[in-house]
Amino acid sequence: GGEVQALADAVESRDGQPPLSDQALTQLQSDAARHVVAREGAELRGYAQLDGTSVEVVGDAGSVAELLDVLGDEAQLVWSHGRLSPVGPLLEARGFRRTRVLHQLRRSLLDALPDVPLAGGVTIRDFVPGVDEQAWLRVNAAAFATHAEQGRWTEADLAAREAEPWFDPAGFLLAERDGTVIGFHWTKIHGDGVGEVYVLGVDPAAQGLGLGPALLVRGLRHLTERGCSEVLLYVDESNGSAMRLYERFGFHTYDTDVQWTAGAVPDIPDATP
Repeated sequence: GGEVQALADAVESRDGQPPLSDQALTQLQSDAARHVVAREGAELRGYAQLDGTSVEVVGDAGSVAELLDVLGDEAQLVWSHGRLSPVGPLLEARGFRRTRVLHQLRRSLLDALPDVPLAGGVTIRDFVPGVDEQAWLRVNAAAFATHAEQGRWTEADLAAREAEPWFDPAGFLLAERDGTVIGFHWTKIHGDGVGEVYVLGVDPAAQGLGLGPALLVRGLRHLTERGCSEVLLYVDESNGSAMRLYERFGFHTYDTDVQWTAGAVPDIPDATP
């Protein structure tokens, strides 16, 4: 795990973007995924993780090509992270097609945030480890019922994040009404001090209360109080309502991740700026 993390850190310095997703990093030691490496002598030059039919891969262009050859037809969905990643051009040359776009948005936290009142009867509190897991999983599944990954999170997925060094329950805000969790804003602070809107979700049964904006602003204020001067988030290009919400609060596109699919499938337009 440490060797792969060091490789990922080096590639992030090269490309300006983490080459492996948070999910992939939490699975570096997992037997549930297949792990393939490319070496030159004793030096690790590339790493690929196959989870079902989805692949995350990191390394220089030659190592990435070698890993894709090893995986062959098993690699049906492959992510490239950031515009400077060598993975995208390699996949395009192999006949893969762009089928999903995930934008990284950013905004400064030095700019003033608007006041967004809470709806009547709604309160905000911190997540309590060992108490709130099931309530959060219920709301997360409801809020992301149509989301390819987020809506399928399990207790084990949540526990893996709670065990991470960055986890801070004080930055995991829960909205309640009548003793029931109806929304949340889970924040994260990266090692370089940049904050993140890690996950923000609202129970569909609580739509119309203005919870999304209210939770967003309170989470951003928390990050500001912790010394963050900038915040990032990831949003699926197909989620128009979320894109509009974040743009309304001053976020702009900073970089782009792309999921590529093997075979002759319809390409999606290049919507990167």
